[in-house]
Amino acid sequence: MKLLRVSMAGAAFGLMLVGSAPTAVAGIKGSNGCQATGTWRSTGVVVDAATADGVIAIPRADTVDWQGSVAAATGVYSGSVWIELPPPFGEVEVDSWAGNSLTTSNAGSHEYDLPSLVPSGVEITVAGEHVDQNGSCVGSVTVEVEGGAFDSPLTIASLAGTAVTGAGLAAMLRPMIRRVV
Repeated sequence: MKLLRVSMAGAAFGLMLVGSAPTAVAGIKGSNGCQATGTWRSTGVVVDAATADGVIAIPRADTVDWQGSVAAATGVYSGSVWIELPPPFGEVEVDSWAGNSLTTSNAGSHEYDLPSLVPSGVEITVAGEHVDQNGSCVGSVTVEVEGGAFDSPLTIASLAGTAVTGAGLAAMLRPMIRRVV
């Protein structure tokens, strides 16, 4: 009976982990023919938000050459690009824009350097939105920072906290567990 309870608890925990894992999503949805691409200089990785597939591995620090366009002249416009980091970090805005223009495209470069507290190997969503008088579009790609799980000091702190908590739980439960003969 005890083995059955432990097995069921383990299965429930496993399902919770698998069910809570984010899915790799990429694409652009909208009504005004938006396109967006990025090229990482150090690795040469080119990402087209409309066709990107799966999770894209990126370096912890690099410069991204980006390009964006819409199908028709925009007039009044606004938008932003943000990163959705895993809990507890939340959302970080990378860039935003607004104005009045008749151009249909823009390009530039953005240098970034993620702190070591951002864990490696964890899926992160990079998303953007553009709104103008012709419509709007929202796009996203899923990336993960290259490196191992132990590259972040948070991993080691979490493991130490888990060990301390587990030892305390075991010490607390020890008097309750008696050998039955």
